[in-house]
Amino acid sequence: MFRPFSFYKLVFILPLFISCKYSKEHNKTAIPATQQVSVSDTKQVPKIENVKSQVIIETDFNVIKPFKYIENDNKYINNDTQLIIKSDNTFMLTKKDFVVDEIDLSESNYEGPGYNIFSFQSKSNSQFEIVIIEATADIGTDWYYVIILNNENLIDKFYIKEPRANSENTSIGDFIKISMKNDILNIKFKKDKIAKYSEKINNLKSDSQYYYLTKQIGNK
Repeated sequence: MFRPFSFYKLVFILPLFISCKYSKEHNKTAIPATQQVSVSDTKQVPKIENVKSQVIIETDFNVIKPFKYIENDNKYINNDTQLIIKSDNTFMLTKKDFVVDEIDLSESNYEGPGYNIFSFQSKSNSQFEIVIIEATADIGTDWYYVIILNNENLIDKFYIKEPRANSENTSIGDFIKISMKNDILNIKFKKDKIAKYSEKINNLKSDSQYYYLTKQIGNK
């Protein structure tokens, strides 16, 4: 005999079963194409390339100090850089007690009255030192000789015959400005400080204020 209780129980359970099955099938339904997210549609984080950027720094050699002449030792000295006199126009250049090179100025046939020697250095780059020998004349300056040092290594040395300033009334720091950028040494000569006896200059670049002498010094 069919029990009324079982029939009512079946009537109650059957809708629940159908509802659960419909929910399960509905969850399996594919997401419409308009709602799908493609990897290509998303914003991609830029890939950071390991590229070494080149930083260009200009170094000014604006710390200028004169060498002191030590008569008893027959030499010029500034801190750990020395020019020891061997003969009238020949020096032994040393730095930190290392012999760097012989500085032979005999080809100039210089007869005096004497030398003024200066050190140009930078606060930001202490490894380089520019030494300038100023050969004085009876009136003003005869010529300059430039020595470029990288620590105890000699990079270059050369004469500057023109332009010249009158050393009697012009300090070398007012006349000559030195800087370095990308291994290029740049020496500027202030036009309004050039002595009247200085000869005409045709081989240097110039603007309204300066003449320019450039030297490739590299990393020797």
